[in-house]
Amino acid sequence: MDFSDKIIIVTGASSGIGKSCAEKLLECGANVYGIDISESSIDSSKYSHLQESILNEAKVEEFVQSIVDKHGRIDGLVNAAGIWGNSVPFYEMATDAFKKIQDVNLVGMFIVSKYVSKVMIQNGSGKIVNISCIRGSIFRGNMSDYAASKGAVVSMTSAMALDLAPYNIQVNSVAPGFTYTGMTAKSFDDPEVRNQSEKLIPAGRLGDPEDISKVVCSLLSEMSDYMTGTNVFVDGGYHIQK
Repeated sequence: MDFSDKIIIVTGASSGIGKSCAEKLLECGANVYGIDISESSIDSSKYSHLQESILNEAKVEEFVQSIVDKHGRIDGLVNAAGIWGNSVPFYEMATDAFKKIQDVNLVGMFIVSKYVSKVMIQNGSGKIVNISCIRGSIFRGNMSDYAASKGAVVSMTSAMALDLAPYNIQVNSVAPGFTYTGMTAKSFDDPEVRNQSEKLIPAGRLGDPEDISKVVCSLLSEMSDYMTGTNVFVDGGYHIQK
């Protein structure tokens, strides 16, 4: 895929799936602008980084405007920023702890998308890809906060797609399955947990961030011009096994 001269924002770009998306886009020639609360280790003349929370609306708006001032447009957005839940039953969870997961995983996505989509509307085109999760529709115990946030991402993706369809802007989401990242390493570095997880996956292995970023890039390309409001599972077949 050729993203030469494309202008794309990636949130959560300092690690995991977000970083893989940023690196894959750079490999394909894009100018990438990352947002993350952590510093970036990406070294490229075509990469710029804002170390900030996506919940800081004023800073997000300012960052988006600075990109528009320089390039006149934004071609794509990858909403990959997110955090794991509290891993306790909902009835034992503090309300503030529940709200924090919704804020980072959903409200932050809303904030960034709002300002980027306004630019795309003016230009009459654009692609937005939201990172959801299999846990938005396939559940385990002790994840009401995380499941609620990711299920809402899928719903918001469809609603965004309807709002933006008249402006030639496509919005889709990608639902990773069991993927080895910094956030999941603590669990999957346990051989028993990893083996049990891989037994549940028809493909027979955990996902890698690049498995996800390749699909994200396809959704940012012209290949998805007639595709919007869709949640794409990238899980090695986990969601179809019984």
